[in-house]
Amino acid sequence: MSNLGDDSATRTAKVLSLPTRAAILAKLLRSGPKTVKEISDIFQIHPNVARAHLDLMVEAGFLATDTRRQAKGRPAKVYFTWESEIGALEEAGIDIPAERQDTTDDLELEMRILERTLADAQAQIARLRELVAERCRDVPPPQ
Repeated sequence: MSNLGDDSATRTAKVLSLPTRAAILAKLLRSGPKTVKEISDIFQIHPNVARAHLDLMVEAGFLATDTRRQAKGRPAKVYFTWESEIGALEEAGIDIPAERQDTTDDLELEMRILERTLADAQAQIARLRELVAERCRDVPPPQ
């Protein structure tokens, strides 16, 4: 029998269970790629704590990583979300008023989180139904 803690619904719930992670995700959606140092500075947390949050979100599929070349030293690892359309629009020269952008970003983020949570909850319910059916098959009828 499989472990209930290994599915995507559990990973999504774990990622979204802390306000700091949700805030980091929102920031990356609005601003584009950031390094561990940038995230730790923005949220005033230790870089190791920031890295743990970011790596968990990568593992759960919320974020991806890349490297950013620097003038000196080795390239920095950056974290970003695939859904960072606002940054792409700005790079293309499309101007979005700040107040409208913030409202749109917040609503889009909330919608994406709710959609993912709903999809994962539906998957979790389906898995629980399978487990109940499996257990019912294994239990002999009462005598």
